[in-house]
Amino acid sequence: MVTDEGKENTDAISCFGYCKDCGEMHELPSELAIPHCHALMAELAEHRRIDFDVALEDADPRLSTDGLYTAMRGRMFGILVCQDAEGKEVILRAFSSRHNGVWNVSGWVPPLVDEHRFVAEVALGNLDIHPLTDLIATLPKESKEWYLKIAERRIVSHGILAKLNALYEIHNFRNEKRSLEAAFYLEKGIPVGTGDCCAPKLLNYAAIHHLKPISMAEFFWGKETASGHRKEGGFYASCAEKCQPLLGYMLCGVNNPIQ
Repeated sequence: MVTDEGKENTDAISCFGYCKDCGEMHELPSELAIPHCHALMAELAEHRRIDFDVALEDADPRLSTDGLYTAMRGRMFGILVCQDAEGKEVILRAFSSRHNGVWNVSGWVPPLVDEHRFVAEVALGNLDIHPLTDLIATLPKESKEWYLKIAERRIVSHGILAKLNALYEIHNFRNEKRSLEAAFYLEKGIPVGTGDCCAPKLLNYAAIHHLKPISMAEFFWGKETASGHRKEGGFYASCAEKCQPLLGYMLCGVNNPIQ
């Protein structure tokens, strides 16, 4: 499993990252999670929605998977196999980002951020960004003032992103908690959407609820990406840009006894 081509290799590692605290590479194998991923694929194919645990008459139309086959294309889904304090198996599942704008869906792990605080911060940021965007549209392109306002909007945008990143709380398996900025391994800028992928959601939930991760696998579902690098049913490693710089910190202590 888990190659760029999505070919299945049950000995592969999909979830890994370097931890700058302990200087070690932490990882989770994929083998045990793969059958659960195939079971989830079967549910998605049969029901064509992600709230398949509820009766059809109670289904939320926003949670249909039809949108994954449009120009918006598909998304990643993930499974984390855990053990609780009694050694019982616990299966967690996650979808990346939001599904048709929906953050929280019963039966799926929640995001790392409070959606109401996030939406409120975005709304405040728009009060600063939108007037600048409207003003820029009225200026002669490539004029001195145009360039100045472009630079001003970039500074405002970076400030808004910093405030949004500050809303994220990143947990690991040493009972530690950090901000997104403090947990991110690389010193370059944090990409938009960091923390919203399947692996961080799954690990964060497990850490908070004192579950011991055993195996993780992630697959793509829906219309293939424009580049063709991700196809429906293919298994892929956690992304190098957003996830791996977080996963080293998040996986630290993963082999410790459950507390």
